[in-house]
Amino acid sequence: CRVYNYEPLTQLKNVRANCYGKFIALRGTVVRVSNIKPLCTHLAFVCAACGDVQRLPLPDGKYTLPTKCLVPECRGRSFTADRSSPLTTTVDWQSVKVQELMADEQREAGRIPRTIECELVQDLVDSCVPGDMVTVTGTVKVSSTEEGE
Repeated sequence: CRVYNYEPLTQLKNVRANCYGKFIALRGTVVRVSNIKPLCTHLAFVCAACGDVQRLPLPDGKYTLPTKCLVPECRGRSFTADRSSPLTTTVDWQSVKVQELMADEQREAGRIPRTIECELVQDLVDSCVPGDMVTVTGTVKVSSTEEGE
């Protein structure tokens, strides 16, 4: 479902740790869009012992292995990912950077405007270009800052 005209609009300066997991709306200007990439939402795994296939959800595309085979007689613990399985599903994914809007009276001299990274999936991908003014509604999450993730 899509939520339109969600109130109240949250200012970027107010997006803090207390917003984590909450549904908010914010307005800003798109300053950067990434390339469109595939995001794996479900991945099929084949048990090395019995060959049984199980489908695992990958929240936020984070790769996780099954803990044990679901076949009661097997209980194998070694699995191979099957990316070509019909049970494996991917969606289009794109990252956009949105910069806060500031009226002249709000501008603080010499301060760089705040930005926030937003993830677009499925039909929202390729829906905006740098320079567009957008209203984004969604759930706030924290992304890892470690290198390589």
